[in-house]
Amino acid sequence: MITSERIQSYFREVARRQYEVVSLPPFTLFFHPSDPLPFLNYAIPDGDDGRALEEPLKALRAEFKKRERIPRFEFVEAFAPALGRALEAAGFVAEPTAHLMVADAGTAKPAAPVDGLRIDGVTKESHIEEIRRLLFVQRAGFGLPDTALISDADATWFQNSLGDGKGFIAWLGEAPVGGGVLMSPIDGLAEVAGVATMEEFRRRGIGAAIAGAAVRTALDAGVKFVVLSAADAKAGRVYESVGFRGYGSTLFYREMP
Repeated sequence: MITSERIQSYFREVARRQYEVVSLPPFTLFFHPSDPLPFLNYAIPDGDDGRALEEPLKALRAEFKKRERIPRFEFVEAFAPALGRALEAAGFVAEPTAHLMVADAGTAKPAAPVDGLRIDGVTKESHIEEIRRLLFVQRAGFGLPDTALISDADATWFQNSLGDGKGFIAWLGEAPVGGGVLMSPIDGLAEVAGVATMEEFRRRGIGAAIAGAAVRTALDAGVKFVVLSAADAKAGRVYESVGFRGYGSTLFYREMP
């Protein structure tokens, strides 16, 4: 059975396998070893144990400041329904809410074909240049800065963090046009993350094709549930086309500089 607690536990364990971990109950903090990008440095709640948050948040802010990172949270809303209000009261600002979605063998559907599209897989055994290409197309697709400055260290870190997961690069001819990642399966769950399409190639079904390929890969490997956080309702409709259904929200909060 899929529950918000199970999904949150999965997200926490995936982060634990990727990042430096700092336990500051009732939160666990995760830090990328070299990249200060806010999306790669964040905290997840351990659960609601009823304690006051003033002192834990003070300690959290100090830990982020020590690493010159922006304090930030990511969590499943249903897992910690009161945390958002508490963070806002403490001065954190909400980022756009993501639509949490789930697919399984009973809902999964093949994506509509896209003329000329090829999707290549990327694993931890792939050449570092393939890893760099995947990171480039993802970051460019999300409009992130410094796409040309992906260091060897960052590419190697990502390569090592893939574990049993798999990356996907979509191609039209000789041009990489989109990418995404199937995170390592754990206890019958896996996440599709970072699905992005280069701006000039959007609205052609490429994102759905990437997500569909990731779902099929997961199900073929024995995964029972595949989760995904869609940026908005419009993106959610794209993923619905390959079998994802809504399952609440993922919330993001950060402290503004």
